[in-house]
Amino acid sequence: MITDIEEFIKYFHGQRRRTQWVVDAVPPDKAGWRPWPGEPSPAEIICRIAAGHLMYATVVAYDYWVVEDYETAATSWDAALQYFQDKTEEALDLLRPLPNSVLKEKRRKPDDNVPTTAWRFLMAMLEHEIYHRSQLNTYLMLLVIRQPRMDGVTIEAVRAALSKK
Repeated sequence: MITDIEEFIKYFHGQRRRTQWVVDAVPPDKAGWRPWPGEPSPAEIICRIAAGHLMYATVVAYDYWVVEDYETAATSWDAALQYFQDKTEEALDLLRPLPNSVLKEKRRKPDDNVPTTAWRFLMAMLEHEIYHRSQLNTYLMLLVIRQPRMDGVTIEAVRAALSKK
């Protein structure tokens, strides 16, 4: 359960930094590459992440849904990167002034009438980014481009440490 907006934003920045590592590994000449027809390009993926940030932040802040026409920003890698930066900051600017009490308020999904607490939409914002980050990592693998390390504790490192005891 998320109870503090500022703490959420700090955690969000950590996730965003990891996503940026993956984005930075994508060669600009592969911005429009697709693993097969119908799949989004890397440029479209990063624009979709940013549009998701704005969508979820807007519902938390104002209790209404908005989805930007993010596809138009994916026409070039530079435009997509700028959109990624701008819309993410715009989303965080919506959240920063909110009181923590908003996190307990109910919001409705656009496709049903089931009320959901606002903090759950911030979790969905994180999950949305992580999903698309893993999609970009898969693209890097398919392009035979080394994926950035996320600097977490690995199973192999734990096994090695345990075997020394």
